[in-house]
Amino acid sequence: METTAWIDGNFLTLDPFKPRAKALLVRDGVIAFAGSSADTLALAGRDARIRKLGGKTVVPGFNDNHVHAVFMGDHALALDLGGLDARAIVELLKEHFPSPEPGIVLRAFNWDYPACPEPRKEVLDRAFPRNPVVLGQFSGHAQWLNSAALRVLGIAKGSPDPAQGQILRDTDGEPTGIVRDLGETILSRMRVRQNYYRASEREPRLAIALETFRKYGVTSIQDNTWYYPQIASLVRLHAEGRLCTRFSIWSLGRVPYSIRALDRALRRLSPAEKDWIMPGPVKYFLDGAFSTRTACLCEPYADDPAKGMCSEPAEPRAELEYLARSRRRGAFHIIGDRGIRIFLDTAEAVWKRHPEMRERRIRIEHAQLIQERDIERIKKLGILVAAQPSALGSPEKDEGLLGKERAARAYPYRSLLEAGVPLSFGSDIPGESTCDPIASIHMAVNRESPERIGVMDALRCYTEGSAYAECAEDRKGSLRKGMLADFAVLSEDISSVAPERIRDIRVLETVTGGVSVFATSPGV
Repeated sequence: METTAWIDGNFLTLDPFKPRAKALLVRDGVIAFAGSSADTLALAGRDARIRKLGGKTVVPGFNDNHVHAVFMGDHALALDLGGLDARAIVELLKEHFPSPEPGIVLRAFNWDYPACPEPRKEVLDRAFPRNPVVLGQFSGHAQWLNSAALRVLGIAKGSPDPAQGQILRDTDGEPTGIVRDLGETILSRMRVRQNYYRASEREPRLAIALETFRKYGVTSIQDNTWYYPQIASLVRLHAEGRLCTRFSIWSLGRVPYSIRALDRALRRLSPAEKDWIMPGPVKYFLDGAFSTRTACLCEPYADDPAKGMCSEPAEPRAELEYLARSRRRGAFHIIGDRGIRIFLDTAEAVWKRHPEMRERRIRIEHAQLIQERDIERIKKLGILVAAQPSALGSPEKDEGLLGKERAARAYPYRSLLEAGVPLSFGSDIPGESTCDPIASIHMAVNRESPERIGVMDALRCYTEGSAYAECAEDRKGSLRKGMLADFAVLSEDISSVAPERIRDIRVLETVTGGVSVFATSPGV
């Protein structure tokens, strides 16, 4: 039995009965004791390894409630168009793809409307007439395509609108090249086959994600996995002792084979693997994003009221009934207040027939704008909110899209906590710009809004809250006896540092299952 005594530290345990400790005793990856250094050493035994922390602050490992690990690695390897206008984007694409073989799909990511307000297919056509070009917008909910890519999708002047998503057209009915939330298409399936089904592509992308998580003290992630081959990679990494982050595996609700295939793969896991790879909810999309004006709002967007509130979200009755019958958990992407209201209206009706759903921990992902009266409904229905403070990084853009009053009450973290709604934090990387929990906590605490929250509330959301959201609060989220020994050593005491200096705190060491998986220097 491997035993380590971590002593002389400042442990913020998040245990209400013992909120601080000086030491932890870890046996075989599980916390056996939290208390004083003297008591810990007395219990440790002669053969225990001793780690002295020199008074450094230790917090439970961060648990990111919403990531896309493989796509995160894919974005890190791909061409980044952030901050560029249309002309600069084309020049960068030509530099990166100087002589592409005809027919090869050219991809890049992260353009956005502030820098590139009127993207058109013709701009791309002139540079790449023989190659489909697919450029992902910052939010992940829109793509800029050239004519070759539109032809692959069967989109032309006069073609019917899709059953899901939007095709933007000009006043003559000509497609502009912008498509939004189309779901699964020929082009998206090509990307999935490359990134998920080829180990030579999938595993380097996973490695990039895992390296980033351990650097930031993230010991668990709740991953929009969707496709079963990723589990094979995680199992192999675990067998080799190289899996440094625990995964909650999500399936994609509107792709039935995703649910079935992931179920089969998860059933084959050994008991030792199940603390590292666990089943998560079924994911559904009900609206889009603010920046693409596809988040469904109760009132029009402030910068273009003539375009209204975007299309109606689909009523999720069928999805909720399926979850009730199958006894599964569900996670629903909903950003706008009208989308949330429609979801709650449907949930109330379904819960009358299936009152057990209140205990199922159904989740709303993002929930960036909520009407005040709907917050109490969320609490009453037993619904969780999984939010991402990394979305707070562009307040000027939100104000332009929503107007000053709505932007101030968006991301209603304080209101949710005061109402008793279970709230968890994460990043939605690569849908947002960072997965650094310290940076996200800084934004949640220091935002200029009555919805800002205190640092300990933010820390709990990123640890206890996320553990509760994945039904793992009996093993994760606090530092007490019986919990998994997952924690992060910080450069300063996050509970007492001046709020404006939270962003300066660094993770010095990350420990998962009692094993140090990241350290800024040996013996930190």
